[in-house]
Amino acid sequence: MVQPGVFDNCYGWYRRAIIWLGPFGTLYLLLTKSTLVFNRRVVTICLEGLYYVFVLAFIVVGATLRDINLLFVLAGMMMGPLLFNWRLVVLAVRRLEVARRLPAQVFAGRPFLVEIHGENQRKHLGSSMLVVEDAIATETADEGASVNGAKASVKVMLPYIPASQSRKTTYRVTLPRRGKYRFGPLKAFTRFPLGLVKATARFRQYERVVAFPRLGRLAPQWTKLLESDRYGRHQVHSRQGPIDGDYYGLREWRPGDSKRWIHWRMTAKLGKLAVRQFEQQQNRDLALVLDLWLPNEPTDEDIGRVEFAVSFAATLVDELARRGGSQLMIASAGSRTGCWSAKATAVFARQTLERLAVVRASSNDRLAEVLARVLADVPMGTQVAVISTRSTTLDSVCDSSIFVDKPRHQRSLERVIWLDVNDSRVWDVFQLD
Repeated sequence: MVQPGVFDNCYGWYRRAIIWLGPFGTLYLLLTKSTLVFNRRVVTICLEGLYYVFVLAFIVVGATLRDINLLFVLAGMMMGPLLFNWRLVVLAVRRLEVARRLPAQVFAGRPFLVEIHGENQRKHLGSSMLVVEDAIATETADEGASVNGAKASVKVMLPYIPASQSRKTTYRVTLPRRGKYRFGPLKAFTRFPLGLVKATARFRQYERVVAFPRLGRLAPQWTKLLESDRYGRHQVHSRQGPIDGDYYGLREWRPGDSKRWIHWRMTAKLGKLAVRQFEQQQNRDLALVLDLWLPNEPTDEDIGRVEFAVSFAATLVDELARRGGSQLMIASAGSRTGCWSAKATAVFARQTLERLAVVRASSNDRLAEVLARVLADVPMGTQVAVISTRSTTLDSVCDSSIFVDKPRHQRSLERVIWLDVNDSRVWDVFQLD
């Protein structure tokens, strides 16, 4: 039989151990950054939880000093919601998977949707009030660079994900400028239901996207500019073809011709079937040179002219690729020189837009070098156009030492179209929203 004094002594030590371990163990947790890490999950006490623990510790200290049993009971009752909230948030992010889905093409200045998918892989217990945070950071244009620029974060909510099911939500984002961007990492956290403890799950999902240059609109004056004789443009030859276009002439009936093409009045007059024939326009090959020059100390207007020139070139490539049937050559004279050509297809347009997205201007004058390479590679009859960010003329290019001993290239320069983005007349050709 246990004596009453021994029982009271053991009960007193047990009661003090339980009460002191809870609040002061929690205080120790607060002093160590209030964080517990379980693999990818991080459990943190919220600001409201700090207030709650402070009140709990105050009650425990008062109960211990005054030896008031009612305060011990109150402290035990207050520890229940704190432990319940901690356990529930930990279970909410356990076996939770979050993924991101980006569109195939992204253009600067044009909003697009990003899908966030959340999957609850538990067989029991759903996840409530999940907040998913995504980070967006700019990257330098140099290949292999890991230094990030401006950063931004986006938060979306998944109200409830049932067990063994998935839910998705979207958020709209607009990238301000062309270039490379990195999305990630993803974080999902919840404070449901009491908001005292927060559990966060981190997902190392990084995705890189290239924002294409802004696209504008080409005015009808662009076609007239290419067809003008004062730039040495050869006349567009017309070919007879089955594509409905401008009326070209008449010819005799051939097997396979459509009945809609029969000209009945001429058929009655000639006594034999006569059909209409239409002209099929022959697309002209184009070589586009992008002269991206900046002064040593550029202003905002100088940078704006560079972006305008890049958007002009991107719009031309996109428009000609939609039409198809022509050969395109693109050359850039900036911090890096490059020249590439292919048929005007959707694949070539995408590759060109990716290159234009990361092209950079330079204070070095490399226009004569790039233009000489283009004139040496393009076939006869190809129209050459230069989009430049500086108010200069082709006379300065002709005076370059590269063209002194090349009279053939000097004659070709007379047919080059010079488009200066500083000239207000360029707005009659290209309009940027």
